[in-house]
Amino acid sequence: LYTTGLMTIPKDILEAARMDGANAVRRFWYVSLPMIRPFVFFAVTMTIIGNLQLFEEPFVLTRGTGGTGQSGLTISMYLYKVGWEWLEMGTASAISWLLFALIAACTMVQFFFFGKKGLGEQ
Repeated sequence: LYTTGLMTIPKDILEAARMDGANAVRRFWYVSLPMIRPFVFFAVTMTIIGNLQLFEEPFVLTRGTGGTGQSGLTISMYLYKVGWEWLEMGTASAISWLLFALIAACTMVQFFFFGKKGLGEQ
C-alpha cells in the first residue's frame, strides 16, 4: 500500500525539491509524506478497526476460553461469550453498539490527526 502511494508521487515534484537543495530526508518529510497522507490514513484506520474486531485467531489459540486469566479475551470474543454462551442478547447488543461507537470515535480521531488534506494540499 505504501509502495503504491509512493509511486503516485509525480517525479517532477521530487526533482524540483532536489533542485531546490532538499536532501533525501527533507524530500521525504516535506514532499513524499504529505502526498501519501491518504494512503497512511487508510492503512492506520483499517488496522485499528481490524484489531478491535479481532476474533478468530485468539478464539482458536485459546480454545474459546480467553486464555490464562482471560489475557487473550478480545472485545469480539467477549461479545460472543455474552451473546451465545450466556444467552444475554440484550447485553451483547449493547456491547456491539459500544464497539461500533469505539470504532467510530477512533475513526474521527484519525480524521482529526490526518485531516482531509491529501496529495500535497496545504
